[in-house]
Amino acid sequence: MSNQPKPHHPVTLGQYKGLPVTRHVRTVSDQEVEQELLHQCRLHAHYQLTDRPAQDGSRITLDFEGYLDGKPIPDSRITNAALVLGNGRLVPAAEQAVYGHCAGETFTFDFTYPEEFKIPELAGQTAQFTLTLHTVAEKLVPKADDAFARGRGYESLAAMKEAIRQKKQLPHEAAADRKAGAELLAAAGANLTVQLDPARLDAAAEQELQRRAARFQREGGSLEGYCEAEGITPEQLRAQCRAAAERQIRSVLAAQAIAEAEGITVSDPEVRAEYRRLSAAQNLSEDDLLLRIPPHAMTAALTAQKVQSFLLENACVTTVQDPPENSSTSEV
Repeated sequence: MSNQPKPHHPVTLGQYKGLPVTRHVRTVSDQEVEQELLHQCRLHAHYQLTDRPAQDGSRITLDFEGYLDGKPIPDSRITNAALVLGNGRLVPAAEQAVYGHCAGETFTFDFTYPEEFKIPELAGQTAQFTLTLHTVAEKLVPKADDAFARGRGYESLAAMKEAIRQKKQLPHEAAADRKAGAELLAAAGANLTVQLDPARLDAAAEQELQRRAARFQREGGSLEGYCEAEGITPEQLRAQCRAAAERQIRSVLAAQAIAEAEGITVSDPEVRAEYRRLSAAQNLSEDDLLLRIPPHAMTAALTAQKVQSFLLENACVTTVQDPPENSSTSEV
């Protein structure tokens, strides 16, 4: 973003208001809603003491102590240990020994220490452990019904499902807006009257080619392999890159010109807020972000976003509801 081109020739805006655009919005499937509802149920699960045998997922409390040749192993005694079976806190042999036992039972199992165990006296030795199982609690996941929905503040289960659907729909709406806004800005750029600097266009085209080459290399391919797969020549690929570079330059020039014509500005607090947002989203310090994205580039990017929103607000918009992803896949 820091190398955005500056206009060296007069720029005359063409049509940029009332442009036609189609917003393609992906809908949320019933399966996605049901999965989120199940997730909410699991979040509100609770444990209840039971007389039934312990199994995977049970929450237990127990005492245990190890013995070698009938003598207690130093520091092996643990009392009232609380854990959930299956979470890896018990060694597999101990966990298997617990399965099938009920609260109040005492039992033993053998455990062979690994040959490389850190305590030489125990390395390779088979010890006997005594376990006393104090409590067994099973995890109860609430049923997705009207009572559960009312407990979460909804009038009914149907109302909760609709709220989930609307919340999940928001990012799809935002994505459709971003894509439509970018298309409108590209259309406004195509309508510009401007004489582009050939040297700048050549440099931008070469950068686009190198970006594609780097992407193909990351994916294990090459420019030559891409050309062969697409049935195009290297010259045609370069022409594609040049056309893409020209569209990008024209979009940048259009954003600058429209912002000036419509009085669209970005304030310093908005720039600082965006640095904070990106810092949290990308787990980077703001100083690192400043090195990657200088303030003038951040301002230009935010200005372009505002321009795209302006264009969308003043466009002739047709919205199409696209089917959910994997909509053809049968639900299990």
